[in-house]
Amino acid sequence: MTALMPGMLRLRVPGKLMLAGEYAVLEPHQPALVVAVDRYVEAVLARAEAFTVSLPGYDMMAVGFEPGPGGLAFASDDPRLRFVGEALAVALAAVGRPVPPFSLTLHSGLDDAQGRKFGLGGSAAAVVAVVAAVLNAFEGPAAPMRVFKAAAVAHLRAQGGGSGADVAAATFGGWLRYASFNPTWLAGRLARGGPLAELLAEAWPFLSVERLSPLPRDLRLCVGWTGEPASTQALLPRVAEVRTRAPQAYEDFLGASRAAVEHLTAGLQSANRFRALDALRRNGAALRRLGEVAAVPIVTPALQRLIDAAEEAGGAGKSSGAGGGDCGVALVFGEVEALRLEAAWLAAGIVPLRLGTSDAGVAVTELAP
Repeated sequence: MTALMPGMLRLRVPGKLMLAGEYAVLEPHQPALVVAVDRYVEAVLARAEAFTVSLPGYDMMAVGFEPGPGGLAFASDDPRLRFVGEALAVALAAVGRPVPPFSLTLHSGLDDAQGRKFGLGGSAAAVVAVVAAVLNAFEGPAAPMRVFKAAAVAHLRAQGGGSGADVAAATFGGWLRYASFNPTWLAGRLARGGPLAELLAEAWPFLSVERLSPLPRDLRLCVGWTGEPASTQALLPRVAEVRTRAPQAYEDFLGASRAAVEHLTAGLQSANRFRALDALRRNGAALRRLGEVAAVPIVTPALQRLIDAAEEAGGAGKSSGAGGGDCGVALVFGEVEALRLEAAWLAAGIVPLRLGTSDAGVAVTELAP
């Protein structure tokens, strides 16, 4: 196939919020619910005289790079290029042939105007945006699963771990029931070597991506920001130690998480609000117990205020993602209840984020010949 190389291609991918199944989703056959949100990372790829990457949010403009058999060689050793560099390397390897020079610019709308981060999966969305831009430019319309797998490989190489749930949300959009390919399996598969094309084409064990639809019409997903930044990479090792230090407690957590996710899925798809809210509470309680065993604050005092306010408003809330700060989520049924919850959060020092869901994942918004 000859290089398509449009004059300019513009696309966007959504950020994410974890609704249920955190931590457990790192294990085989453990489901999670993840939601794509309507804040986006945009990628613009255009013909150019030389290969360059621009990250305006980091004041990095037109950083040169050269593709080669051993990967990419950047003109800068700035560590903030790590995720973009891995995404470019994997995407170009997936294309599998030389391509003409292009410029690539990434714009992130996942943070606010003051640069505050809300834990919406920025690195994963950036990786998906880069991979999707390159594949769409040089292969034509890219199959979502191909984009997902290539982005998952790049994200794992850059981060060293992770379930891929945030990559799935950015790629497919919507409300997803997701079970991970298992990062340990993928790391081992990569260590064995072999052509990338074979890895992208084969079935990945454990992996499952299912869209939840339809959802109850009066369902409202509410998101509150605690004002406290959280470090997923600092929490993960402490939680991982529970597997060997307290194996029974860990197995109990996995069982409780799986049951909560399955009941939440069933409650949402049958419009059974009582079952859905109870399941969300159960998953939150399982995460709180896991944090206690691991001696890490998955549910901080601010997140507990967020949860208490959700209960008072007739809904249910929990931490989102790794916890320890950042955002919490709540489900309520009805617009009046959602407004009541927002007011209660403000009174408790929680900032309501006006986030909707994004039904679309990767979306090409402009294509110029």
